[in-house]
Amino acid sequence: MQHVTSGGMPWEPNFSISAEGSDITDEIRNNLVNLTITDYGGDQKKSDQVSITIASEKLDLPKKGAKLEVGIGFGQELVDKGTFVVDAVNSGGSGSGPRLIQIVARSFSKSNAYGHSTVQSQRLRSFSNITLGDLLNTIATEHGLTPRVPDALASKMLVHVDQLHESDMNLVTRLAAAAGAVSKISHGYWILSPRDATTTISGQDLKKYTVQRDMTDSWSYHSNSDHPDSSSSGSGTQVISYYDLGTGTNKSITIGSGEPVIHLDEPTLADAQELASSFSTHSKKKLVGMSVSMPAEPEMMDLTAQCLITTADFGTVEDRDWHISKLDFSLTPSGLVVNMELE
Repeated sequence: MQHVTSGGMPWEPNFSISAEGSDITDEIRNNLVNLTITDYGGDQKKSDQVSITIASEKLDLPKKGAKLEVGIGFGQELVDKGTFVVDAVNSGGSGSGPRLIQIVARSFSKSNAYGHSTVQSQRLRSFSNITLGDLLNTIATEHGLTPRVPDALASKMLVHVDQLHESDMNLVTRLAAAAGAVSKISHGYWILSPRDATTTISGQDLKKYTVQRDMTDSWSYHSNSDHPDSSSSGSGTQVISYYDLGTGTNKSITIGSGEPVIHLDEPTLADAQELASSFSTHSKKKLVGMSVSMPAEPEMMDLTAQCLITTADFGTVEDRDWHISKLDFSLTPSGLVVNMELE
């Protein structure tokens, strides 16, 4: 079995891992088979994660809930990718092969163990006359997280919001989408940011990077029809109900097609139209996308999901500006590879 080659020379891929504050990099360096760090964009409704595969007969399995600090880069120039909480541990192998250990850790654990609350449990409650910022502060605090939201989003007034057997994660994601934003939990923060933001929450410019065709190992582009019959599964249907003052009856606006069917309530036609518009815009963006895979370079290491990518020399329709919707750094025996999904 091949193992990862890493080291401190400037051209060598390298990494660091600490467990509960103790550096364990050297313990696993010679036995590392794979290290993959995945950064999900806000639309993914997933926590960032790190997956580590090690071939070792003696290494103890870490406990669920243990905290791992992970860095990756080249030589001595490593980029801190944050703290992850061990969520799953597996071991196995063949009769004649080595004992393989796989560790999966996430930036926010959905388990109630070790003090980590769940954001996926369904709840029944309502909010009235509250700003989006105050609502996020309430929910984030309940889960021991720090809210981060720009003033323009935080000040958005919500007349009434019903959380009807809906998880906190889904509620915040839904309200963010209605405001043209994305929601993400990452390393102790619950973050809302505009979908097409060019700056971070702190006001710094998002990193921009140009990917040329000859830099890639593989790439693909898709532009799907928005016709309802173009996909058997569709992206789901949103039925947005509102109260029509003119007729004194409940009416609805339907967006999308296929399963699942999600029913949403808004107080007025204007609110329903605003929410419908945000779903329509987002759906159109997802109809066009691109995936690229390439060897990593040192200047790529501080890329994150939502960063800005310009593709060049691929073709007339492929060359354009994108946001990263999902980003993988994968260290394998073949080297350090970057995989991006763009939209």
